[in-house]
Amino acid sequence: MNEATVRAAVEARAVVDAHDRDTRIVHELALCQAEARVDVAAVNGRLVGWEIKTRADTLTRLPRQQDVYSRVFDRVWLVADDRHIEPALAMIPSWWGVMRIRDQAGACRLTLVRPSRLNRSVDVHSLVRLLWRAEALAELEALGLATGLGRSPRRVVWERLAYAVPKHISRARLQERVLERLIDRDGWRVDRRRTSGDGSS
Repeated sequence: MNEATVRAAVEARAVVDAHDRDTRIVHELALCQAEARVDVAAVNGRLVGWEIKTRADTLTRLPRQQDVYSRVFDRVWLVADDRHIEPALAMIPSWWGVMRIRDQAGACRLTLVRPSRLNRSVDVHSLVRLLWRAEALAELEALGLATGLGRSPRRVVWERLAYAVPKHISRARLQERVLERLIDRDGWRVDRRRTSGDGSS
């Protein structure tokens, strides 16, 4: 089963799982200044990551990926070939969901191994790094905290926004604002906007 076929099945499943929410699908989303890239990210009311491990893949990068993904995503799904399931379960957090890749007459079918659960430990310092500098600065301006940051590098802008929690904005509200920025963003290099239920792209 090649990765392109699996990726198409994952994208379809990600949209279905979003129910009636407008969903943005992003392929190869860079996280934490490119410390890792997730295969597929679904952005709606939650940020959900989908990591694919086909039979041709190895699990060499999984320990690093699980560390980075767990800082950013509300939920994570590992979609893996049968040979990877057991070793992967020993490497990933218990809240990650797992799906098995099945070849069904040349088509990819995903079967549930265990459901995903909500990540209660999203790191705001990692989350704000999903924003472009201008987006993060706009959020600070809305909070009245952008004074003196006009020429500051993006890392300074990100840190100022992260440190606004919880004095100026709640963690939950900041997460909402980051997701809203990602959904509304124009000019993303690799992305698709999908609406669950109508199959539009």
